[in-house]
Amino acid sequence: MSNISRQTVHAYLVKTASSEPTYLRAREIANELDASPKAVAQYLSQLQDDLADISLEKWGRSKSTTWRLEVSTA
Repeated sequence: MSNISRQTVHAYLVKTASSEPTYLRAREIANELDASPKAVAQYLSQLQDDLADISLEKWGRSKSTTWRLEVSTA
């Protein structure tokens, strides 16, 4: 697995976001980016408040946190 940057996760979220909610897990994103799920989860938490025009929120917890992603309408 390669090292991953916060900018890489940010770019993935921007590319993936749409007007309809998308539900993601760090593990799924990590598989797409060939990265560590732990690193992706850390960046998701950091990016939660830093994304302009995109809503990212913790949505649910079962075995792992699910993140709800969509383009903000505000």
